[in-house]
Amino acid sequence: MEKRYKIGLFFVLILISVLVAVLMWKRHTMDGFPNEGARAEQDQDGTGELSGVDGQAPKTAEEIYNVQKMNALTTADTVCIYENIDKKDGSMSVEVGKLPAKYVGLNRTELEELLAEDSLAPTLAEKQKGFKSQHLELFSAEKIKVLRIYDTTKDTTGFYIMEVDGEVCVYEHDRTTLYFKTGLRTEQLPADVRYELRKGKFMDSELQVYHFIESYSS
Repeated sequence: MEKRYKIGLFFVLILISVLVAVLMWKRHTMDGFPNEGARAEQDQDGTGELSGVDGQAPKTAEEIYNVQKMNALTTADTVCIYENIDKKDGSMSVEVGKLPAKYVGLNRTELEELLAEDSLAPTLAEKQKGFKSQHLELFSAEKIKVLRIYDTTKDTTGFYIMEVDGEVCVYEHDRTTLYFKTGLRTEQLPADVRYELRKGKFMDSELQVYHFIESYSS
């Protein structure tokens, strides 16, 4: 009986030793790898690759995308889209082309500032087309879109000299807005001139109007 007892005790000690060795090995293995929380802190406090605008790690994919977009720069391959709107009738046209060299290598803020400067001093060609203003609508490294406002309404000037109740009157270009009454009676005028005034005689400038009146006032 004593011999069997010793043998059983020997195997129990061996089993305990094996269990202790396994537990020690597992503990050593766990200590060698940081858990998820530690890795998250390392991402935030380590390289900073995921840092947000305020130095904090973005928590969503949208925040990460916004950070990347803010740091984007235009390149020679960036597509430039101009959306042109005419205030005269609301018509719209679109131009797609290569990004002008002066807009290459800029971030969104820099591009907006340069577009604002160009709005204050447009080229002669743009002025002739009725250019009024422009602003940035879309920005990315792949493409930008600029909204440009034009006004092709022609400035109408000139005057109409007309007969009203036997008196020579001057009207603005719309033929309805009275500019002034001359005090000149139509019976003082030659027949051919009276005929012109019944239809309305157009004058390009105020100077021409005064020359006409003076020629028949004396």
